[in-house]
Amino acid sequence: MAKILEGVRILDLTHVYYGPYSTMLLADMGAEVIKIEPPWGDETRFYPPLYGGMSAVYLFFNRNKKGMTVNLRHPKGKEIFFKLLKDSDVVIENYKPGTMERMGLGYEELKKVKPDIIYATLSGFGQTGPYSSRPSFAPIAEAMSGWMVLNGLAVDPKGPPITASNWHGDLDPGLFAAIAVLGALLHHARTGEGQMVDVAQYDCMITQTGVSIISYLMRTREGEQPRPSQQRVDRAVLSTFGLFKASDGYVYIAADPPMKDRLLKGMGVDKLEKTEELREWVAKKTVKEVVAALAAADVPVGPVYEVSQTVEDPQTKARSMIVTLQHPTAGVVRTPGFPIKFEKTPGEVLTPAPTLGQHNEEILSTVLGYRKEEIEALRKDGVIT
Repeated sequence: MAKILEGVRILDLTHVYYGPYSTMLLADMGAEVIKIEPPWGDETRFYPPLYGGMSAVYLFFNRNKKGMTVNLRHPKGKEIFFKLLKDSDVVIENYKPGTMERMGLGYEELKKVKPDIIYATLSGFGQTGPYSSRPSFAPIAEAMSGWMVLNGLAVDPKGPPITASNWHGDLDPGLFAAIAVLGALLHHARTGEGQMVDVAQYDCMITQTGVSIISYLMRTREGEQPRPSQQRVDRAVLSTFGLFKASDGYVYIAADPPMKDRLLKGMGVDKLEKTEELREWVAKKTVKEVVAALAAADVPVGPVYEVSQTVEDPQTKARSMIVTLQHPTAGVVRTPGFPIKFEKTPGEVLTPAPTLGQHNEEILSTVLGYRKEEIEALRKDGVIT
């Protein structure tokens, strides 16, 4: 079946988590993503532990992509890049602002060769503002957006800020970047125009903290001066909404006040006056028993899983959310599948992350028409691996 982004070519100059996550999603939807790495490779290739010389980070974020090594600081490397640019639709990079310009590869230079190029620049603070030149990583955006404090307050109002697992300050902005590129492609299809797309981690994490921010601003508008600990009221954490310990693990029950009759039915009781009564009821049962009883009464409830349980859950399998690939050096790789289900243009995970420079010859010869001896000369000069 056709893919929704079939025919779109993306030059991927991203590294670590933020950018590669965005381009992975676009590749899953059928875009031809050419990941261009320096001859020494993306640093995440070497994050331990390694499996056949490949890290789990690289294996996940770079599936479905073609891998190419090009030294973009070498004149011949730039020549290769600009030749690829002529037949590409999108360039995505997540270098510190100013880096691409210093290499002669900024948006203004690219427009001279490809006027309608979509150029997505992903950074910590964006291309403008007093912090634009600062380097950044995921936890910086999490810290400055209020995210860490809110996580801590949800656990203990008197405790320290808590960072999110799996670097939401990278992953959430990566989703915004993918959405932005899709929007720019739609605009291009309608008008023929390209444009720069400026995506900042900090901006995105402010958006993800939006309910708490607007609640704070509305309270201060009314003349209140809320204490930091009051930020917790921005989340609807009720006595029947939260973590509860069963005899063999934890469950999360999310019963809003209008669901009280359902909760009573699921528990098999006539009244519930104290949270402690619910805790005692849960504590006497297994996780499986609690989930079965409350789910049957249409109460939102779920077991708190270890990753090992997540991957084996029947719902995970029914939705094809774990797929198996064969990698040339890492061997069998089980990886999360594509999370969006299109009726007519399905996204798929078809190929594993490339080995370093795996598609150099294919791209140089079939796309750009380089002869074998020219490719060998490039390798000898250190332009490619």
